[in-house]
Amino acid sequence: MYAYAPEARERLRSILAPLFESLHEVEFRNGVIFHGWASAYCEAHRREVERGLRQLPGAFCLERLDGRMHLTYTLPGPLAKPVNWGLHAALFAATVLTTLVAGSSWNFTTFLSDLAASIFGARGSTPLPELLGRLVVEGGPFSLAILLILGSHECGHYFMARRYGMLVTPPFFLPAPIPPIGTFGAVIRMRSPIMHRRALIDVGLAGPLAGLTVAMPFLVYGILHTRGTLGEPFAVIPSWQEGGAVTFGDSLLTWALSRLLVGVPPPGYTLDWLSHPFAWAGWIGLLVTALNLIPMGQLDGGHVAYALLGRRQRHVACFFIGVLLALGATQWRGWLFWAVVMTAILRIAHPPVVVEEITLGPGRKAVGWAAAAIFLLVFMPAPVKGVF
Repeated sequence: MYAYAPEARERLRSILAPLFESLHEVEFRNGVIFHGWASAYCEAHRREVERGLRQLPGAFCLERLDGRMHLTYTLPGPLAKPVNWGLHAALFAATVLTTLVAGSSWNFTTFLSDLAASIFGARGSTPLPELLGRLVVEGGPFSLAILLILGSHECGHYFMARRYGMLVTPPFFLPAPIPPIGTFGAVIRMRSPIMHRRALIDVGLAGPLAGLTVAMPFLVYGILHTRGTLGEPFAVIPSWQEGGAVTFGDSLLTWALSRLLVGVPPPGYTLDWLSHPFAWAGWIGLLVTALNLIPMGQLDGGHVAYALLGRRQRHVACFFIGVLLALGATQWRGWLFWAVVMTAILRIAHPPVVVEEITLGPGRKAVGWAAAAIFLLVFMPAPVKGVF
């Protein structure tokens, strides 16, 4: 293909040069970025230029920055792989199955056993159509809600990254045959660097804000439409004690919202988030948002912190590692695991953007600090009690 031919870079340079006042090139592992202030010709013939750029391989962004037009064109490298739509579809289908099972009354082993018996016509087995129908009826509400929440989060990142001319994969959904969640979440892969801090904060926040926007209606509906076994306005279970049942904790937002909508649980009891599929999916959505907004490395919160603070983001990340270690020692030992994973894989410091000179305006700064406030509202000091 032309996009991956060795001469593609030189040919594109000659095509693109008239569109720039001065052309700059940045190499990265998967290709090269051509960028710079747009020429007068490019600005005067913007629609024609955009139509022409769409005919070329790669991705582009023509945007106005500080009153001037800036053009970015990203060319995939010779080793860049095309999107494997079959893999994305297979992972999504598997995640639909595992979240259906998680939302139903089966555990995964029992479901596979019942499914095998139905397929092979074992004596006394449930007919396959009836089995699958029961799976959809019982597990469908949770599966629908959690896939919409996770999908909206990753699609928020995906479409915003595409709007800035970045190379990015569609979401990878990650199935997990582990009740009561049924998924490890969803991720996208950024295949090209982020150009400047404005793009960084837009891409970083598009996911959490989209996911939170979808999660909140499910959470509120679940809280309002659940009744306990004795007619309570919301199902409650005894607070966790040594050897007791697993319970799920609160953030400031869930604590306030549940009390506003259904009141205070009786002494010694806590809300049972598993009692309604929408409430449970909404609770998971808030936990996913909180984890992503931690101001570490390549997490969404790391994007926001770097956009706001630049290289000082690493100091915030180091401080928060200390917070996680303290919470791991006093609230939930799972934070110790997360602290190690974030440090080893996601790194503490955020990498620099390509053009550091382009800074945030007052509006984006306000949105960034609002995101920090949202993080404090949805963060759960002890998400789970009774394990770890």
